[in-house]
Amino acid sequence: MRRGELFRYRDPSGVRGTGVVGLVVEFPPNEDGLQWIALKWLGKFPSLTFWPSIEGLLEVHGHLGASEVRWLDPDPFDPEDGDIEPGAERAEPLVDVGMHPI
Repeated sequence: MRRGELFRYRDPSGVRGTGVVGLVVEFPPNEDGLQWIALKWLGKFPSLTFWPSIEGLLEVHGHLGASEVRWLDPDPFDPEDGDIEPGAERAEPLVDVGMHPI
């Protein structure tokens, strides 16, 4: 698992504001290769949502480049970012493990 923040540069909807608007947890890939995402929204209207991918989350809430995920932890499944747990299989990354502007 790894943690991140949903950071918003501008708020086209006027609902969430700017800065860190959500906390993100990316789970290890399932057998189908999906890396489920939990997103805890912060602010006046807190909630918890789940997404089957970072791309899906940003397609809906990225507001065409107004938001990005800023990872706080390295990707445990990327050999360049660090070692994985013993006995765990490496998965092909589904998304760019850097910042995700959309």
